[in-house]
Parts: sequence; structure tokens; C-alpha cells
Amino acid sequence: MSQPCPFQRSSRSSGTGALLVVTYWIYRAIAALPLSISYRLARVLAWLTERVFKYRVATVDKNLRHSFPGQSDAWYRATRQRFYQQFADVTVEAMYAWRMPQDELQQRMTITGWEPLISAEDEPPKPGILLSIHHNNWEWLTQRASVAATAPLDGVYKPLHDRGADRFALESRGKWGATLVMMKGVSRHVLKNRRTPRVLALLADQSPGKREAIHWTQFLNQSTAFFMGPATLARLTKYPVYFARTQRLSQGRYHAELLTICAEPGSLSESELIEKYVALAEETIRMQPESYLWTNRRWKLAPPQATLETASDGSDDTQSKP
Repeated sequence: MSQPCPFQRSSRSSGTGALLVVTYWIYRAIAALPLSISYRLARVLAWLTERVFKYRVATVDKNLRHSFPGQSDAWYRATRQRFYQQFADVTVEAMYAWRMPQDELQQRMTITGWEPLISAEDEPPKPGILLSIHHNNWEWLTQRASVAATAPLDGVYKPLHDRGADRFALESRGKWGATLVMMKGVSRHVLKNRRTPRVLALLADQSPGKREAIHWTQFLNQSTAFFMGPATLARLTKYPVYFARTQRLSQGRYHAELLTICAEPGSLSESELIEKYVALAEETIRMQPESYLWTNRRWKLAPPQATLETASDGSDDTQSKP
């Protein structure tokens, strides 16, 4: 069983400065509160975020209407309100994870189907690439995966803009033995550790950078860019690829199911692998639409003209850009 470990990370300094210290200790103070009190704060936070500060309300409305066309205005309002409440809940839950005991984590996030990543004592650790999305509590999922998997877990991440919050998040995510690896250094990290079976975990549903290899496909009724990173990692490592689907059972209670994207490395092309990931991602979001991160400007990249023309004539609109 995994044991707590010091803050682990790769290739980044958390920095110094008064603002970093203040932000970090604010998060620490909130983390010290009982969850019952934190949830009361979350109700206030949800109301302030949606009604007073209107944090990305226009983005949330636009994303919901484009992703689920044809719904009533009442449905969009109710889904938006539930989203902001769950967003606030996940925020305080992520802070609480910093000090949550392992047995409580296992009770609050149950799992099924994770046998492909769990080895018997007389077996070598089982490697894999673990993909998921920003749906329900992805922070708890990182911790839960590092506890469940027998092989060392490497969490691939992009730094937060607030460096105090980034330091806190890295400590929390690495609490049970995970090593945090910056996105831009993951290929180098994989090659350096290629002799040790590992689990590479990443959320691959964010909008890719303009310089990244991009795969265009239909996602939630919209032409959407996905970065090819997961497929590239699968090709480099020859690891099987899995998808972690989380469902919210009640406040502070989740279930994580492990689904197989590709058990045999090389049996799918890189584009086919991304397509299977996208299909599972959309299916998961449709099960609990209020639980997705709708504040993310997911569709900020415009599709290339060739993609639009292909889509208009009814043929496959998917293409990859090297």
C-alpha cells in the first residue's frame, strides 16, 4: 500500500515571494477545515461565482448550448446552476485532499475494473497510460489512481498560473507517491525511465496549443481539436491505454471505473486511439453534463478550412496535423 511521501515533482521550481507564501497558506488553512464546513463555504462560493462575479458565465452558457442544442432555457439555467455548485464543491474537496487520509480517500472514491493496473505480489508491476477528463473530481482521481496502481504513477500536468496554488496542488497530487511531470518534459521523462514499468496519467481534453500536433474530430456536436500527446506516448512506450470514468454518487462520494481503450499496443493507429478516447469522453459527459468543466474555453481554436469542407459534404471530418 502506498505511503505518504514528500512533495515530488519534475523540472520545475515552485519559486519564492510573499504572494506565493500567502496564497499557499490560505489553501492550507481551508484544507484544515472539516468537509462539512467547507461545503457550507462552497454554497457561498457557488453563488458568488455565478451570480455576483459571473465568472465565465457567458462561456458556460455558450458551451452548454452548443454541446446540447435543442434543450429548453430552463434546462440550460438549471444545468449551469448545478455546474457552479459542483465546481465549488470540487474546489473545496481538492483542498481537503491535501490532508485526507488514505482510508477516507478509498471510501469516498470507490473503484471497479482496475485489475489491469494492479499486480499480485509475485508479479511485476503493470504499466499503462491512464487518460481521463476534467469531469467530477479529477484531483481525487489522481490520488486514487496512485494508491490503486502497483507501478509508480507519473501525473502529467500543466502549471497553474498562481504559483502558490500550483505548489499546493503539486503537494496534494503527489501525496501518495505520484511523481508530477510537466507536459513539455514528459517525452524526456519517459525515455529516461523507460526500463521501469510506470503508469502515465493525464487529462487530455484541454484545448491544444497551436504548435502541438492536432487531431480534429466531432466532439459534443462541434468540430474540436485534440492534441496527439496520448497517442504519441502510447507509440513511444508500447503501453496499453485506459480511460478512467468518474461518476458522482453524492456530495463527496464518487466512483471511478477503468475502461480499456487499447489493450494491445500498436493495434490502433494514433488517430483511432484518439477517436476512442473522444468517444468515451463524450459518453461520460452526457451521463452527468453538470459535472464537466464548462468554464474552460475548449473550442477557442477554429478548425482548418479543409475540415469544414469535408464536414459539409458528409464525409469523415477527422484529420491530423503533423
